[in-house]
Amino acid sequence: MRKNLIIFLLLLTACQNALDLRPKMQISSDEAFSTKENIQAALLGCYDALQLQHYYGRNLIIIGDLASDNSFADGTKVEYYNVDDNMLLSDDILVEGIWADIYVAINRVNYMLYKLEDVTFLPEYEMADLRGQLRFLRGLHYYNLVRLYGGVPLKLLPTLDDSPTNFLPRSTEQAVYEQIVTDLEFASQKITNHLPQYATANAANALLASVALTRGQYPQALQFANAVLASSYHLESAYSQLFAAGTEPSLEIIFYVPFNASDKNRLAEYNFPYQLGGRHENAPTAALTSVAEEDLRKPMIASTYGDLFYSRKYADIATGSDKVIILRNAELLFIRAEALYRIDSVANLYDILSDVNVVRQRAGLTPVLADTITSCWNILQREKQIEFAFEGKRWFDLIRTNEAIKYVPSVQMSWQLHWPIPLSEIAANPNISQADQNEGY
Repeated sequence: MRKNLIIFLLLLTACQNALDLRPKMQISSDEAFSTKENIQAALLGCYDALQLQHYYGRNLIIIGDLASDNSFADGTKVEYYNVDDNMLLSDDILVEGIWADIYVAINRVNYMLYKLEDVTFLPEYEMADLRGQLRFLRGLHYYNLVRLYGGVPLKLLPTLDDSPTNFLPRSTEQAVYEQIVTDLEFASQKITNHLPQYATANAANALLASVALTRGQYPQALQFANAVLASSYHLESAYSQLFAAGTEPSLEIIFYVPFNASDKNRLAEYNFPYQLGGRHENAPTAALTSVAEEDLRKPMIASTYGDLFYSRKYADIATGSDKVIILRNAELLFIRAEALYRIDSVANLYDILSDVNVVRQRAGLTPVLADTITSCWNILQREKQIEFAFEGKRWFDLIRTNEAIKYVPSVQMSWQLHWPIPLSEIAANPNISQADQNEGY
């Protein structure tokens, strides 16, 4: 992970829980934040946490489709079958691993925010930008946690020692969301960076739009989506070009995680069939293989090798250099369309379908019409499913719209919409007991 720049080495500690990690500096903490170059290296360390294998490096993306009706487990990893069946245990490797990696990422952010309090040699605008980027990252991390696990320990300070104060109880979902919004609103006002591999003001507003939609705050979702689209509306002319490895990021991309041969992800490997050097752990279901042949997105999400279907959205199996896109403008079109639908589906029908048809047009498809409000909703959700297949978003859309039970046969009870709190957290944290576990686990 850009090893020549990283100043963080992570050591296991007993702080907060057995999975919590704290930064240990290669150099003294005073020296680490004594120059602009070292501060930039520390910032890169915070971004590099996004590349961890249980995070955007592989598993968070995979489970976002595997738990849904988009894909099914077809390889050798038992933990993927557990996700596919939506029958998880609190000691499942993915339940533990995703929790752990996200808290690693949070602790890096918290540590840097803590150390920046003592930095006096940078101009205020640079300090504001740094803090804004860090708080965007923290908002993103907690957004991923709260949607998977529900209320979680809300750590806003770094784990520095073995003090009992490091052990926190679960916060409510509302409290976690309020902190997410606070962080993202700060980020949207302070960030001056414009490069999409780092946080930007548009990325903060785009994430605020997603958060508002998830919380059912549709006027706010519309407001944030419009703000982003007004300032950075672009759609890549070719869908496949969005994901092409070794190219400059499309102007459609708002925020992404870069990878290269030394910092690779394994998404192509886990999606490709065995005959092409992959593991075929994550294969498209009939919901995706049935996409119309004339749809230009189909080769990316349901390509064929013999009688096997597989996704080619991440295609660099040799070096794992595919970029992982977290936010892009097409998603803002769908957020705006859904917000308009929720606010007044009848009055806004034309505008809703206009946003959907812009995306369909890029896919080589003719405009679609809705003869009823119900058909409009089904069109909206189906087009979003196809557009973002294998980008890890479908599960979160299904639980947000309360449609997981409708579309996923393995989801039969509402408690399955949340993952269990990891067993290791319950065992190590005196402020969280089995009585605090999510229902059903």
